[in-house]
Amino acid sequence: MGGESRHAAILDALRRRGGYAGIEELANKLAVTPQTIRRVVSEMAEQGLLRRHHGGASLPSSIANTDYALRHIESSAAKQRIAGAAAALIPDGTSLFLTLGTTVEATAEALATGHRDLLVVTNSSAAARILGRAPGMKVHLLGGAWKAQNCGLTGPTAAEMAGRWRCDTLVTGCGSISPDGWLLDYHEDEVAVTRAMLAGAARLVIVADSAKFLRAAPCRVVRPGRGAVLVTEATPPAATRKALLAAGVKSVVA
Repeated sequence: MGGESRHAAILDALRRRGGYAGIEELANKLAVTPQTIRRVVSEMAEQGLLRRHHGGASLPSSIANTDYALRHIESSAAKQRIAGAAAALIPDGTSLFLTLGTTVEATAEALATGHRDLLVVTNSSAAARILGRAPGMKVHLLGGAWKAQNCGLTGPTAAEMAGRWRCDTLVTGCGSISPDGWLLDYHEDEVAVTRAMLAGAARLVIVADSAKFLRAAPCRVVRPGRGAVLVTEATPPAATRKALLAAGVKSVVA
């Protein structure tokens, strides 16, 4: 059993046990030694996929994302690959929405270095700062309630302002991708802005590293359909891959 499959099996066991399971129980379920489970649990805890306890492990909170500064470090190489592949989907001289998120910020960096004549509408002051330094870019930063932890502008004002625009593409991250293909996130005030951008976007590009297939989040954003593109760095789990394919979502593995 590979690393990703083992991670998925442990998370599935925790969900079936109500959120907590002991090391011995997990070892028996996966037919490996307790020492192997302790090592894997430690790795997953470091990635924020679960919480390690003495003698066991539990699911992380489904209502709180990992710290934003930590997410800049998590899977940074994967996010750079995703960003490059996503930027390659955006032609010069086009318009796009950018939402909040560390992978979206990485995509902004890729766009700033390799593109020209973009019109960008965003609620991320970090993305606006990155693209604002690049020549030939027109950047519109939405207003709204300021969130210092992720440099974002959110809430009804930001959503209303996003609704004034129509853009060729929305590039968005997410907190989680469920096995049935839903994009999920953690904060309704951020989700409201993303939904407003979705209403005004002709195309959807999702940038998400493979850890998002193993997490849970409480707010439904959208169930992407035909024409949407998911850019990730690893093949999605079988159930998710099947759901996305059935919905007409194209997956790009960077």
